[in-house]
Amino acid sequence: MAESKMLNNHINTKRRRFYKTCSVISTSLIILLGSANMSFSSELLLTGKVSSSAKQVVNAPQSSRWQIQIQWMEEEGEIVNEGDVIAVFDGSNEQSRLDQNIESLERQVLELEQLKMEQERKVSEAEGSLKLAIMRVDRARIEASVPASDVSRYDKGQYDLALQRALLEQVKAEEALQRALKERSTELQKKNIDNQKVEEEIAYLEGLLNKMNVKATLSGPVSYAMHPWTQQKIAAGNNLQPSWKVLDVQASSDFQIETWVHEIDAVGLHENTQVDLVIDAYPEQRFKGEIESISSQSEKKSQWSKSAYFPAIIRFVEEPDLKLLPGMSVRIHVNKGASDDA
Repeated sequence: MAESKMLNNHINTKRRRFYKTCSVISTSLIILLGSANMSFSSELLLTGKVSSSAKQVVNAPQSSRWQIQIQWMEEEGEIVNEGDVIAVFDGSNEQSRLDQNIESLERQVLELEQLKMEQERKVSEAEGSLKLAIMRVDRARIEASVPASDVSRYDKGQYDLALQRALLEQVKAEEALQRALKERSTELQKKNIDNQKVEEEIAYLEGLLNKMNVKATLSGPVSYAMHPWTQQKIAAGNNLQPSWKVLDVQASSDFQIETWVHEIDAVGLHENTQVDLVIDAYPEQRFKGEIESISSQSEKKSQWSKSAYFPAIIRFVEEPDLKLLPGMSVRIHVNKGASDDA
């Protein structure tokens, strides 16, 4: 009887633990399902800024060093006109190298002229030696043509030997002329190649210097970029790496919205998705927009989080009849249908 009672108590204990576990699991499922329903039913809120599709982006140019310094920038927010200088980069090293190469080219041009004169002199001497050798051959041939009956055998032999020697000297003179012509061609070609290298270096440095003074290609306000390391506005005096964004000039037309979508929120969003737009400068008004494009390449935003963000462009369905400026902040409310897809 005691053993039976102990067995029943053990079974009841197991049952109570099982029911308790089932209760916990059921409660957790209810909470998770409720959270999921809340997340899918909530509206997706994004933040962005007004920009113009007509935009000039200025990047740090390539230089002879691994970094380049900004010497001067137009004031942020200043309205510039097409053709105005908006940024000046330090090109002192390139200018110094350009001056050295120009001097070197001038010196090498003079050396080329001297080389031409020297090689022409050698060719002329070789040509003169050949002409003299030909004349000696002609004279020796005349002497060798004297009949043997008119001269002694010794003299006849001397004439024939002189002709053979003259012919040999003519061959040597012809070979010397060919060597002189070949040497002239080779030396001049080498010197021209050296000059061409310097000319290409000059053209390269002039191209770099032209990029150091950046001019506006359109009219509009100037906006500074953020330093990718310090997350502060780039300013004159900063040292930048080539291709870093420095500033941009945006036209006062063709407005759009730039935004960045978190990698989780980007799932399910697609082009032509309808959104509502609230410009912070005009909070009492709402405007309709559509997602024009979502980049397939994500970007890291370390100042926001460790997650990835996808750049997106949103266009106005009807552009507001308001005074808009690039950089104005905008709240973007994604319609419920788009978030349900996600």
